[in-house]
Amino acid sequence: MKRARHRRIAALATICSMAFSFSAFGQTLLHTKGREIVDAQGRSVALRGFNLGGAFIMEPYMSPMDRIHRIRDTYTVQQTLERRFGRATANQLMTVYQTNWTSDQDIARIAAAGYNVVRIPFWWGQFLDIDNPTPSGWREDGFVALDRLVEACRRNGIYAILDMHGAIGGQSDNPYTGQENQNRFWKSRTDQAKTVWLWRKIAAHYRNNPMVAGYDLLNEPAPPAKTGLRKILWPIYRRFYRNIRSVDPDHIIFVEDTFGTWSLDMLPSPKRFGWRNVVYESHFYAWPERHPGMSQATAVKNITERNVADFERHAAWDVPGYIGEFNALSTDPHIWRDLIGRLDRAHLSWTIWSYKSATGLVPDAWGYLDPSFWPERPDPATDTAETIQHDWEGWNSQNGFKRNPTMDIP
Repeated sequence: MKRARHRRIAALATICSMAFSFSAFGQTLLHTKGREIVDAQGRSVALRGFNLGGAFIMEPYMSPMDRIHRIRDTYTVQQTLERRFGRATANQLMTVYQTNWTSDQDIARIAAAGYNVVRIPFWWGQFLDIDNPTPSGWREDGFVALDRLVEACRRNGIYAILDMHGAIGGQSDNPYTGQENQNRFWKSRTDQAKTVWLWRKIAAHYRNNPMVAGYDLLNEPAPPAKTGLRKILWPIYRRFYRNIRSVDPDHIIFVEDTFGTWSLDMLPSPKRFGWRNVVYESHFYAWPERHPGMSQATAVKNITERNVADFERHAAWDVPGYIGEFNALSTDPHIWRDLIGRLDRAHLSWTIWSYKSATGLVPDAWGYLDPSFWPERPDPATDTAETIQHDWEGWNSQNGFKRNPTMDIP
């Protein structure tokens, strides 16, 4: 493990020397003005960039988490490593994965390509011991990994959107919450209170950081069926909003509509609850199975137009729009080009899912960067700590990852 530390220090020194060759983006807090995001001088800032998928939350389809595909979520990876090697070594191994999957060089690469934002998905287990998701379980290194990426953003002059991808208790059944098959958050007052506490902790920590564009309250919320989506979602959002504002009155707050419904009708007008400095967010994916008999180009065009029209229908709310996740699910360059052009003409900010993926070799639609060959994947349940470390180090973007030429975006 010592060799890995020396390599990480050397890599950090390299990126530090590179970062200052890029001009700094305006280092002032962003805020909203009508339907625009603006800087301190009132200049419009269209946020364009990528999600850092897999940075902290491993997903079975796109992350090198388990060689035999037995493990389904990050919680189980962490639990398995802790059981076998103890918590300190488990945390160290997870750090090896995180600093290689998304290195400071990756942030520099995004900035050098002309993008100005990354959305950083995280889950509660990044901050708390997985067997104690309470304030007493706060990890001493709770902010270290996220601080590293935010600092890399500062050095390279791009913004970071901090995305609560996995609330305590889970806001859906999906593994991208950090632990699949939970979705307890909506009915657990305890889990809600602990997540509110966690948001206060995060907002207080980043209160004065100008490279944080804002806080994304809850990724793809999926309240259980027949609960009355708005009835259960709006009080949660109001509680998150009030508590974040109590410690950070100035950062933008990003508010998402609901999973599957994907309509701003699921959200209240900001004026209804006196919300200010908020951006409304939606996601979309043109899944082929949901568009039978339709070409992928037509499916992408239709769903894009649907989302643009949705934001236009709510223009009177006077709130900026943001497509927090989307993907053309295609390696046809003109589909990507038309999709991005339409979002830009509609003055919507956007972050593609995802910057990096191990779903398929280059060119694969899921990644701006894709592997050009298959590095070794570890098996956390059987491999030695040294093997796990070695294998995860092999997934550094400098090791055979290539730019996906079919993702024809500006």
